[in-house]
Amino acid sequence: MHTRRLDDRIRKLCAQITEASDGELEAILQDLLGAIHEKIERLRSLAASQFLGRKPAKERRTIPPA
Repeated sequence: MHTRRLDDRIRKLCAQITEASDGELEAILQDLLGAIHEKIERLRSLAASQFLGRKPAKERRTIPPA
């Protein structure tokens, strides 16, 4: 999953939390926590790449989200 799509997924999960029942909330929060951890790892990788002078990987998504 690419960065922009991951950001979209995090936004969607945040929106789902506001409408979730008590039974659904735990599963959504676990998904959100996983997505946030993935985002952090990507940011760490990007920071390391820039620190070491390497070019970061390009995002393949060319169409902006709706």
